[in-house]
Amino acid sequence: MGYNESGTGKGESGSSKRSNSETSSESAESEPFLLNDETVIVDVRPTWWGWTGYIALASMLLGLGLLLSFVEFAVGMMAVIPGVLLAGYVWYQRSRHRYLVTDRRIIVVSGLWTRTTTETWVEDVSGLQTKTTTFSRSRGYATVAASHTVSPSGFGLGGDLQLQGVPNYKRVTQTIRRCQSKRKGR
Repeated sequence: MGYNESGTGKGESGSSKRSNSETSSESAESEPFLLNDETVIVDVRPTWWGWTGYIALASMLLGLGLLLSFVEFAVGMMAVIPGVLLAGYVWYQRSRHRYLVTDRRIIVVSGLWTRTTTETWVEDVSGLQTKTTTFSRSRGYATVAASHTVSPSGFGLGGDLQLQGVPNYKRVTQTIRRCQSKRKGR
């Protein structure tokens, strides 16, 4: 997963700028939601830190199951199997979400087998909201909400685009603000 602030179109993950003459079927099929000449600036997945509790529980179950399997194999497997299932659940949940910020849009891609994309145009965003806890702030991740409306009581009326567990959220929100400023000509 990469983060590219330079605007050159090349991130650490190999995301790039699509051109009108692009004929590579591999690139077109892997990211059909990108527009021609759209530059991917941020391409991240939710951080592993968001599932710390689940990972700790899975580790304890696996450790306990392995210890118990030395005494009684069947009893040990009763702890190992839930631990493996819990670890698989965490992997699945993290792998099915991807957050992209391009020079034009904010895109949330979800799903492994069935892909769902939710997007908003950068210039349509009225407000950004970040939500962190003490733990998540110390680890550098947060939930970022891009909203089209701002009400006196807070952001949005259910129409927010939620990016949960965004690593390096301060740089991501700054990138969105910079893109928004460029698109709105400010």
